[in-house]
Amino acid sequence: MKNLIKYIYTNRLRGCIKTLLLLPLLIATISCEKLLEVDTPPASLLKTQVFIDNATAEAALRGIYSTFLNPYYCTGFQIAWRTGLSADELTFNFTDPSILSFKENNLIADNSYISDFWTYAYTTIFRANDVIESLKAATELTETAKSQFIGEALFLRSFLHFYLVNLFGDIPLVTSTDYTINSKMTRTSVDAVYNQLEADLQESIVLLTANYPTSGRFRVNKAVASSLLSRVFLYMGKWSEAESIATTIINNTSDYSMVALSDITLLGNKEAIWQFPNFNNNFFTSEGQHFYGGSSTMATLLSFFALRDDFVGNESLSDAFEAGDLRKTTWVKLNRKSYIMSYKYRSYTSSATTNPDDSRKENSTIFRLAEQYLIRSEARAQLNKLDLAIADLDAIRARAGLPLLANTNPSISKSDLLDAVMQERRVELFTEWGHRWFDLKRTGRAVSTLEVIKTGFNTNDLLYPIPESELKKNPFLEQNPGY
Repeated sequence: MKNLIKYIYTNRLRGCIKTLLLLPLLIATISCEKLLEVDTPPASLLKTQVFIDNATAEAALRGIYSTFLNPYYCTGFQIAWRTGLSADELTFNFTDPSILSFKENNLIADNSYISDFWTYAYTTIFRANDVIESLKAATELTETAKSQFIGEALFLRSFLHFYLVNLFGDIPLVTSTDYTINSKMTRTSVDAVYNQLEADLQESIVLLTANYPTSGRFRVNKAVASSLLSRVFLYMGKWSEAESIATTIINNTSDYSMVALSDITLLGNKEAIWQFPNFNNNFFTSEGQHFYGGSSTMATLLSFFALRDDFVGNESLSDAFEAGDLRKTTWVKLNRKSYIMSYKYRSYTSSATTNPDDSRKENSTIFRLAEQYLIRSEARAQLNKLDLAIADLDAIRARAGLPLLANTNPSISKSDLLDAVMQERRVELFTEWGHRWFDLKRTGRAVSTLEVIKTGFNTNDLLYPIPESELKKNPFLEQNPGY
C-alpha cells in the first residue's frame, strides 16, 4: 500500500510539474487558490522519491511562494493595513468592527484577520520545512540546484517567522514537519527566535547565488537574504553586523541603486531588491488597488484605508513631513473618493481608460535599497560613527529634495541623530510592510507616541493576541497579556 501511495503521488506531482513549468515564473494564469491546492505529501512518502530531479524540487519550491501571491493573507497590503492602523499611519473610513479593532487597539483573540495570517504563515512555514527536509534527503538533484532551493526555503521560513515574532512576540519556532512535536509546541522566546533567524539567514546567504534565479526580482538571491539579515541584526542591536551587511548590498552598484521617487514600485527597478508578482497576472498591485484606487468590488470596505490627518496634516494639524519634502507631493494624493491616500502604488485597475497610471507595470516591493541606507545610518549612529551616519541619511534626504544634515547640522548629537533616523524611516517607509509599527515597538517609543492619539493605549496593545483557535488546538500555548 505504501508503494502504491508513493507511486500515485509521484505521478500526480509529475503532472503538476509539467503544468507549472509551462507557466512564467510565479505569475500564473490560474488563480492563487489553484496554486494552493497542491496536496501535502503523505507522511509515509520518501522524500527522495518526490524530488526525482531538479524540476520536481523547483515545483515544490514554487508551492511555498504561492502563499505570498494570495492578496488576502501574507502580502504587503495585508501587513501594511493591519500595522498601519495599529500605529499612527492609517485610519479606516468604514464600520467593520474586525478592522476597526486594529485602529482602536481593541483586538480580540478570535479576530479573523489575526487567525488568517497566523494560519497561512504557519502553513507556509510547514511547506518550507517539508521542502528543506526533502531536499536534504534527495540524491538525484544537482548540488547547485539543491543549494539554491534550500537557501530559498530557509529564507522564506525566516521571513515569516520574522513577521510572526514582531506581531505576536514569543511564538512557536517551527523548524520541522514532525506533527507530534509541532502540535505540542510551546512559545519560543523572542531572543531564541532571532538567534534561529540569524543562523538560518547566514546559511541561506552561503547557499544562494548572487544572481536572481530567473528573470525579474521575484525569486530569492543573496541580496534578498542579506536584506532581511541586516534588518534582523538591527533589531537585535548588533550594530556592526547590520552595518556590514547593509554595506555589502549598498556597494553592489551594478545591481542596485536609488531611483526616482515615482519609480520605486515599478517592475524590476534598480532600487527594488525583492518584489512579488501580482495576483492573476495583473499589472496593478493590492496596495494600489486598495490604498489608492478604491476601485474594486471591495471599495465599500478595503479601499477606505486613508492616511491619518496627523500624518499628512490638515487645517489644524501639522504633518509628519518637512516643508518641501518631495515624498509628500509624490507619494500622497487625494484619490477619486476624496480620501488622502498612499500613492506609492498608482496602478489600481485593469483599465487605463479610467486611470492613466494603470499602464504602469508595478509589483509589490518587499525590500528596497533605501531601507539599507536607513539601517546603516542607524547602526553607524549607534556605533558613534556620526559623520558616516549623516552621509547615509543625507542619501535619503537628497532624493526627497531636503537640505542635507551635513550642511545644516553637522555637529548633531547622537541622540538627535537617532531621532532624525526615526523621522526619515517614518516618512520614507510608510505603509510598507509594518515598518512604523515595528520601529515604534523596538525603540520603546510606542506607548509614549500612541497614547496621545489612542485612548487607553498601553503595553498590552504592543502584541496581537494568539488566535483563540490555536489555543484550543494546542493547550501548551499561552495567551499574550491583556487578552
